[in-house]
Amino acid sequence: MLAHLRHESALSVAELARRAGVTRQTMHRAVTQLVGEGLLTSEPGPGFPRSTLIRLTEAGCRRRDIALGILRDLEEELGKRLGPETVAGLRDSLARAWPS
Repeated sequence: MLAHLRHESALSVAELARRAGVTRQTMHRAVTQLVGEGLLTSEPGPGFPRSTLIRLTEAGCRRRDIALGILRDLEEELGKRLGPETVAGLRDSLARAWPS
């Protein structure tokens, strides 16, 4: 979920849920946990009274960057073992299964 956020911008819980392909309720639970861990902040949003905007904290940015680095390393290792064409095919298959 952290990968869907950028430090300089905020998204609503509904938008995060849409991007992750989960329900708003599921995303709300995840956001609540990550706010409690100090990785996200939650603030009232414009418009609807219950609208909430979610932002990364500095700690959240660091955690996201570490996770993305691990994923890059794993993808590189897969490329060495399986070949870049196979990895590209896997990425394509996963993108169709879980569109962003």
